[in-house]
Amino acid sequence: MPVIHSIAEYIEILKDFRRDGFGGRDAKDCAYYFRGEPADYGESSGTPNIGRNGRLEKETEIFRECERRLPSDFAQCHSTFEKLVLMQHYRVPTRLLDISLDPLQALFFALFHDVRSCNERDDCDAVVLAYEVPKYEIKDYHSDAVSVVSNIALYSSKKGSLDISRFPDDENDRKELNEYWEIRHLRHEIQAEKSYFEDCIVKKDMESVFCVHPLLDNPRIRAQQGAFLLFGINGNRNKLASLESSKNSHIKMKKIIVAESAKPEMREELAALGKTIDTVYPDWDGVSDYFARFWNKEPRNYFRQE
Repeated sequence: MPVIHSIAEYIEILKDFRRDGFGGRDAKDCAYYFRGEPADYGESSGTPNIGRNGRLEKETEIFRECERRLPSDFAQCHSTFEKLVLMQHYRVPTRLLDISLDPLQALFFALFHDVRSCNERDDCDAVVLAYEVPKYEIKDYHSDAVSVVSNIALYSSKKGSLDISRFPDDENDRKELNEYWEIRHLRHEIQAEKSYFEDCIVKKDMESVFCVHPLLDNPRIRAQQGAFLLFGINGNRNKLASLESSKNSHIKMKKIIVAESAKPEMREELAALGKTIDTVYPDWDGVSDYFARFWNKEPRNYFRQE
């Protein structure tokens, strides 16, 4: 894994990615996305919040409770995917993972010390996750495959376990697959948003991780050039798919380590380039944080509250 100590080193690595790709594919046929994390979480790096600490078993309960408590907000959404994006926006655990087309945006989040999080460390190396996605695999928010995976979030455990490991893998057996009562139940949820949806659920889609471009319907997503990784399941409802297990997508990921010793100087470099909290969060959260962090203070405080 490359280790960087400056933005200049970071840019050189990005240039290598754009020129040579991750190996095995032509970089011109791929798109590159980035995500910053404050520490290297090992094998669990790039895992959606719903996949941590046993939350996945309560996913439907979390989703329905959000709907119940904020009905007017959810009424503006036209699909389950849009509802998941709204939940993600407000820090509710979902099967989405935030990524960005802007590598400096990701570096900002790797360096950003969120004082509201009691568990977030700053005494360690940070990480930027770089994702290589074949362009033909990028999904739009209205994709049928996106609807299928998103609505897994609504598959209640009260209906029994959604264990698809025993279902046929062959796409020629799609008709048989769609006769299973678990799949019929999932299709029922999908048809609530797409009445025209037919018996066309593909098992491999359910077991994949997709890169999805959302509607740019709020300032934060636009400012962050945001997209999402949408995680399906690995065998059964209570286990998330991973990039390694994904069946119908071929996303690759590489880590870039940000040395702990270089973080203060790199924060100042980013601030000089205009990457400050109020530009990353162009709403009340960002503006209020901006004033709390460094109004009438030195640039070194742009990222961390003293």
